[in-house]
Amino acid sequence: MELSEEQAKEICNWRYEGEYSIYNFSDWETVVKNRWELSIEEKRKSEFVSIVLNSKLISYGRISLKDDKVYIGIGLKPCCCGKGYGKDIMKLLIEECKRKFPNNRIALEVRSFNKRAINCYINVGFKIKDKYIKKTFDDSEDEFYYMEYIGQY
Repeated sequence: MELSEEQAKEICNWRYEGEYSIYNFSDWETVVKNRWELSIEEKRKSEFVSIVLNSKLISYGRISLKDDKVYIGIGLKPCCCGKGYGKDIMKLLIEECKRKFPNNRIALEVRSFNKRAINCYINVGFKIKDKYIKKTFDDSEDEFYYMEYIGQY
């Protein structure tokens, strides 16, 4: 399901705690002002999907083609983290990647501290292929793993 502007605004209000607070978005006005992809209607319609459970947004995904690879991004509502939703949502996103881009490798990037997400990705068939320091959207730097989907979950 396509991610609506209303849902994008809701995501900007999600608040993660502790080390996961790095994933908190700025307020909607700042997101729009900085032209982050979440605020750009064409990007939302072509790359973002919403995952809804019992009429409530619990997650969003992003599927974007870069060069010869399809990259997956995922955000899970903070109250849903650690409850097993990630694995099922990743499976849905992998299937959507295969449907939309059947001849492309599926990849993702994840901060190296995020063991919970890394374990989820490994459980659905991803493998760590590289580690590097990368500039982030706020102009700081962090360590990331590059992972590729290698097989069935």
